[in-house]
Amino acid sequence: YKCGGFIEMDKNIANDINGKLNFLLEDHGVTFDDSNMALDSLDTFHEKADALLVAHNCEIPEVAHDIAGLQPKLNMLIQGHGAEFDDSNLDPNSIDTVLQKLEILQDEHGA
Repeated sequence: YKCGGFIEMDKNIANDINGKLNFLLEDHGVTFDDSNMALDSLDTFHEKADALLVAHNCEIPEVAHDIAGLQPKLNMLIQGHGAEFDDSNLDPNSIDTVLQKLEILQDEHGA
């Protein structure tokens, strides 16, 4: 079920994603205030990913604010760190794929 960037998501998963994104933002010295944002919203995840892309001097791709739309953004960030990750066998519509990519990014930052 998806409406206006919201999906039914386990709160623990949403917290995990936000925690990982917040760590990466902080590690890049990016100040990001999410106090007025819905933490289980895909729009929030996309805005945080966009802020990370800006920190990497990457152009933000025009994508839908859905799970699949996060994949190219996370791929750009992974490549920006010089890491390699083959997602060809993963489901682009799966939140698990997003989590795996965020784990790689955290590893690149020594978390």
